This record gives sequence, C-alpha cells and structure tokens, in this order.
Amino acid sequence: MNTRTRRLACLPLLLLAAAGSASAGTITCVPGPGAAAGSSSLHWVRRISIDEHSRTVLMDTVRGKTKEAETTVIKMRAELVSMEETQSGEPVYVFNSIPAAGVEMTNLFRLFKAGEWRLASAGVIFVNKMPALRSVEQSAVFDCKRSGLG
Repeated sequence: MNTRTRRLACLPLLLLAAAGSASAGTITCVPGPGAAAGSSSLHWVRRISIDEHSRTVLMDTVRGKTKEAETTVIKMRAELVSMEETQSGEPVYVFNSIPAAGVEMTNLFRLFKAGEWRLASAGVIFVNKMPALRSVEQSAVFDCKRSGLG
C-alpha cells in the first residue's frame, strides 16, 4: 500500500472523527431535586445547554412574574470562558453571560461536579471600566445529561 492509498484509506476515519468532535461535548442541565422556586439562590436559572465545540452556552432564565403568566422565561446567551478537567476526569465549566445593551451587570458561572452537578454564580458590574463584585450566590444542585461524547 503506497502513501497515497494510505491517506485515502484514512480519510473516512478522519471525517468520522471530525464529525464526532463536532457533536461531542454537549451537556444539558435543569434544576435538580429540591430546587423548587425559592429553595435555592439560583432558582432563576431553569435550563443550561453547553456546546463545548462552539463554546456557547444557552440558558433559560426567569426574570419575573406577570399577571398573565406565572413566570417570564428569557433566553440568555453566554460564552464558555474555560473548560478544564478535574483529577477525577469530570469537567468544570466557567462561563459568563453576555449582557444586553444597557445592562450594567454580567454574571459569571461555574458548573462543576462535586458528587452532584452544582452551579455557582457571581454578579459583576463595571465602574469606570474596573470590575466590582456585586453579588455571590450559593451553589445550587442541577441534573445534567452529557451527550455526544463518542
């Protein structure tokens, strides 16, 4: 088998590996048991979807109640800032919300597994282009499902 034949033979394997990595690393999380409204500080986060390949995070958040509906769900977009593995091989995701125009505060999140999946959050505002910590919320338990990991 010459070099060119070997390269052509390996091409389908490379394409399959690339297709696998494109769908690899998707994790979806919802509040875990006992996370009813008001029982955790992060009760306003209803769903998290992380795509490791595109480094994007989509979150469904609750921003308030109206007379017509119990809650108003808003889609929040975030950027996956960091993704590391712990010594046990579990990932730790760090992401920040992308603030809308006119919004002063951005939220920083850390999703990690410590026996169970936990989400921690901190609010940061910028005063004269300097970050200032505005709030820190206790971590909340989430049920997370990973898919497409080959």
